[in-house]
Amino acid sequence: MKSLFITGTDTDAGKTFVTAGIVKGFVSNGIDAVPAKPVQTGCVNGVAEDLEFSLKTAGLSFPDAVLKKLCPLQFVPVCSPHLAAELADYSINLSEMVSGLESLQSDFDCVVAEGAGGIFVPLGSGKTMLDLMIELGWPVVLVSSDKLGTINHTLLSLSALHNAGLEIAGVIINHVSPPSRLISASNTAAIREYGGADILGEIPFSRNSFPENSFIAICEKLKGILTDELPGN
Repeated sequence: MKSLFITGTDTDAGKTFVTAGIVKGFVSNGIDAVPAKPVQTGCVNGVAEDLEFSLKTAGLSFPDAVLKKLCPLQFVPVCSPHLAAELADYSINLSEMVSGLESLQSDFDCVVAEGAGGIFVPLGSGKTMLDLMIELGWPVVLVSSDKLGTINHTLLSLSALHNAGLEIAGVIINHVSPPSRLISASNTAAIREYGGADILGEIPFSRNSFPENSFIAICEKLKGILTDELPGN
C-alpha cells in the first residue's frame, strides 16, 4: 500500500484534523497506518501537538523511540520551519527528512505524513515543503478550508502540485466554521470545475463531535487509490 502526504492551502486549513481522521479511518479498517510529522514548530516540553492529536484520535501509542521517528524535527518557536531551525542554529537536511519517512514504510502499511503550513513553506537552503513532496513522490491530499478566498488558494495550490508532476489523490474541503450554504456550494463547484482534481469529500463543521463517518467514506476512496484497486475490491 502506498503512503500519503497531507498538505494544505495555508496554516490552519485543518491538516492535522484531516491527518487524524484518515489515520483513524484506516486503523478502523484494519490497516496498520501511522501519522508522521517530519517537522513541527511550537513544541513545548518536547511535545509535538499535531502528532499527539493524530495518535490520540486514532487510539495509537508508541514508545519514545518510535515517536522520535514519527516527528524527528521539533522546534520551540511558533513560526515557519526555516526560521525555527535558524533560531536553533540548525540546518534542515531534506535528504534526511525523506529517508526518515521512507524508513517508516518498512514498519507500517501506510504512513500518513503531514506537512507544515502550505506548499511553499520554506525549509531552508532554498528548499520548500514542495521539494519534500517531490522527493517522496507520495500521492498528495490537499486540505482546503471552506472560507472566502479558498477558491484562489486552492486552485493556486493545485496548480503547483500539477506543475510539479505529483499524483494528487484529491482535495478534502474542511468546514472550519459554520458554513454559508451559498458560498460553500460555490467554493466546491469552482474547485471541482477548475482544479483538475477529485474532491474526496467535505468535513462538516462540528463543535462537539468528531465526524468519523465522513472520514470512513474518504478512506474508502483513498484505499482504492493507494492500493491501485477500485474502492471495495
